[in-house]
Amino acid sequence: MIDRERLKNAWKTAVIVGKEEEGARLPFFEAWDVLPSTNDRAATLAAAGAPDFTMVTADRQTAGKGRRGRVWETPAGSSIAMSLVLRPKVELSALSELTILAGIAVARCLKALGAAPKIKWPNDIRLLDRKVCGILAETKLSGGAADYVILGIGINVTKTAYSEEVAEIAVSLEEAGITAVREDLMTGITAEMIKLIAEWEETGNISFIIDEYESSMEWKGEICRVIAADGSFAEGRAMGISPDGALRFLTQEGEQHVTAGEVSLRRG
Repeated sequence: MIDRERLKNAWKTAVIVGKEEEGARLPFFEAWDVLPSTNDRAATLAAAGAPDFTMVTADRQTAGKGRRGRVWETPAGSSIAMSLVLRPKVELSALSELTILAGIAVARCLKALGAAPKIKWPNDIRLLDRKVCGILAETKLSGGAADYVILGIGINVTKTAYSEEVAEIAVSLEEAGITAVREDLMTGITAEMIKLIAEWEETGNISFIIDEYESSMEWKGEICRVIAADGSFAEGRAMGISPDGALRFLTQEGEQHVTAGEVSLRRG
């Protein structure tokens, strides 16, 4: 079960303090025992006008969302399943950069716990060469502009978070020797997102985190394959990321910039 009192205290300390006098509505959280999808519930709150950085979490999730329509179940007590309501003041074309920032926020918080996370472009967080965290952003458009974005973050806290079917590619914080209090980690990630988005809105791109990202980037400098949804691929060297979050990919034809969404990255 989620400790709502601990979450309330951590939320007040990490997210609310300093915002009481700003005049805007304060972000709040909902903590559920069971939900089909925290992203769906957060979208409902966003459509009703929930403020920036409102969070929805659930101890158990029965229809969590992943890339390309994948659905999975989060067993009770095993994971972090959280979704944030966001309304970043950036160009619509820049919204793809949001998940890069989310990867940085999660990596920062895991490093604070003593972990050594790697970021597999664009935003998978990995420990011990396996995936510990997935990130998904869903954007609601209105009149050609973004009305809001729902940012979903899932982290395997204990080994019971995933099935044996994916044991070769998944890992938990527990297996990596990391002790995490879910309530504290969720509020820490939210606090990091508040800081990162503020700087993103001021800068207009993510150039300010490139060095930090690349220092944790998995397979940087190695030969990799960029694989399209139809199975076709290109082989080259992963060089880093550009200020818009694209992968800098060096092939025999020269450096290319590859955007996420329709491709995935694999070690060559």
